Amino acid sequence: VLAVAAMIGAYFIPYTKMQKFALKILGVGFALCFLVFVFGKIAPNSGLVTCDEGACRSFHLPVIGLGFQPVEIVKIGLLLYLAWLIRERKAQKALDTKQFWLPLGIITLLIALLVAFGLKDFGSTVVLFAMIFAMIFIGGVSLKQIGIALLAGLAGAVIMIVLEPHRIERLSSFGDNYHVKNSLISLGTGGMFGVGLGNSIQSTGYLPEALSDSIFSIIGEVLGFVGAFGVVLIFALIIWRMISISRRTEDPEEKLFVVGVAAWIFAHAIINIGGMTGLTPMKGITLPFLSYG
Repeated sequence: VLAVAAMIGAYFIPYTKMQKFALKILGVGFALCFLVFVFGKIAPNSGLVTCDEGACRSFHLPVIGLGFQPVEIVKIGLLLYLAWLIRERKAQKALDTKQFWLPLGIITLLIALLVAFGLKDFGSTVVLFAMIFAMIFIGGVSLKQIGIALLAGLAGAVIMIVLEPHRIERLSSFGDNYHVKNSLISLGTGGMFGVGLGNSIQSTGYLPEALSDSIFSIIGEVLGFVGAFGVVLIFALIIWRMISISRRTEDPEEKLFVVGVAAWIFAHAIINIGGMTGLTPMKGITLPFLSYG
């Protein structure tokens, strides 16, 4: 119900009106991330924030009993602001100058400090950086500067991993931990057509986060390879449609916005499905439109 209400509301809000508040939305997102970090440090058991395994990433909403992750506001603000910034600097012929890279550098630094280290949310950090690189590539930033930025990003990722012991542990146990093993058991049990809805064994307590992070494996168990492949196919169609829309869109800012959304959904899907199938390290990233919450 919340999702449908949000979708209808967004449909009737013109993009130009949202764009006017781009920097404010981004600022509010970062501010809320900082507040989650502070409350997680000074009052982790107060009920204001939701903490799991030493990481506090969301506010607790008592009325509806759900958590709210402020990093999602950061994603929306980033989309709006970066699309405007690229279009503006391109019009000024200043896309490859410090007028573009300085504000973008400040944003990436805030993402690293508040999201990667503050919230200990490396998965969302990867998604945000994927959105940035997709948008600056389509926006026309020189390949040389994109290459330099990519090397800087990889160096930053290494630092983030080295400074957090649990990330090193995840890499060292890549493909060989309890979560991955039970995910593969779930997928393997489903066979070609699955065990049928309501007949899942892994969701009864064996597979962690069965309705959220691990929902793809449960789909593979109850609907089999056909169902799992169907999910991948639908995501591919969504991304293809977005690329098609971006190619037809004349407004450069809206084109970049669509590309950013496509990168957002693609990154979530590839990280989640990759982790569930043991192809990439496991991250706490949800599968868009399917994961609970």
